[in-house]
Amino acid sequence: MADGCDLHLGVRATVTALPEQLLSPPYELRTEMNWIDFSGTANPLGTPPSFIRAMEAALTAGELNYSPDREAHTLRSVLARQHGLPVESFLAGTTVGDMVRAVAQTYQPCTVGVSVPGPVEYALAAGNAGHRVVEITSPAGFVVPDPAAAARHHIAFDAAVLANPGYPTSRLLPLPTLAAYLETCTWVVVDERSIDLTLGGESMVPLVKEHRNLVVVRSLCDPYAMPGIPLSYCVAHPDTIAQIARFYDSSGVPMFAEVLGELALAEREHLERTREFLDTEIPWLQCMLSLVPGIDIYPAEANYVMCAFSSKPDLNLGVANTEELAMRLQLAGFLIRKLEGTPGVPNGKHFCVAVRTREDNEKLIAALREIIVGQ
Repeated sequence: MADGCDLHLGVRATVTALPEQLLSPPYELRTEMNWIDFSGTANPLGTPPSFIRAMEAALTAGELNYSPDREAHTLRSVLARQHGLPVESFLAGTTVGDMVRAVAQTYQPCTVGVSVPGPVEYALAAGNAGHRVVEITSPAGFVVPDPAAAARHHIAFDAAVLANPGYPTSRLLPLPTLAAYLETCTWVVVDERSIDLTLGGESMVPLVKEHRNLVVVRSLCDPYAMPGIPLSYCVAHPDTIAQIARFYDSSGVPMFAEVLGELALAEREHLERTREFLDTEIPWLQCMLSLVPGIDIYPAEANYVMCAFSSKPDLNLGVANTEELAMRLQLAGFLIRKLEGTPGVPNGKHFCVAVRTREDNEKLIAALREIIVGQ
């Protein structure tokens, strides 16, 4: 990976290659499309109706005429009750990348390890804050190594950005692994944007009480299916949040942080229903994908499955590679996420499929079989 702090002709060097950009056509075209989108990671049960009603009522009442509450008092008070922590343990913002950058810019420049495979935003956030970025990889597959294992492979760092669960690996972060990072790193960020959409995944938020070097980043976007309304927050010890807030411009906090504040607590049942659904649907989708010739899957613990496609010599398949497969699926009305260019994912064979409703998942499996084997 290129050093995020190197300068060339006065311009900061890029920290990594950009991954594939998700298809996002103009609004007037999106309203006419009937694609089924398996490229995102939002809640397959959709946005709670109460959220939609609340946002509509706020817009009708003229809330756009007022500047948002930059301190997000309502949302932070709800989060405090939900997690049993002081209000001062929370800092609201927009995207997960924005929150990671807020943490990174608080600390003196150092070497920051980012877990890969993972979103490019981790490296960009750390690199743009002046840190040197290194990739934390494991020779034993897509499992995050502990700092000692990383050191044996000559990967050294002072701070780390991890994920629970990881994307696109769909693997949860083991508590002992995080504990090892907290013992050796000056600061550690854990991205938990999808923790509510996993197979029994436990949040690391309770650890912030005793570990001032831990910052957990969470979001309302994925669990409540609102990717178009960036609303995320940091959770940490009050002293750590106070330190981060000194260097953070909170002017980007959206108006919906106030509107959805109380509802974020009231709609916990929506997340419980989602977890019950995912308990059966994640294993089902893994199984069905693995039965399609040419597709290999990786164990999934979240609402998306990482896959690899290869046209085996002994099989007469209808497509030759992942690029062709994704194109044929798009023509058939399905979007998947190609992982070519994603940090830590080699050879262009990999793609990611999100879990949707059973009806949509069955349509995808049928389309895959039709395209690949003609059945």
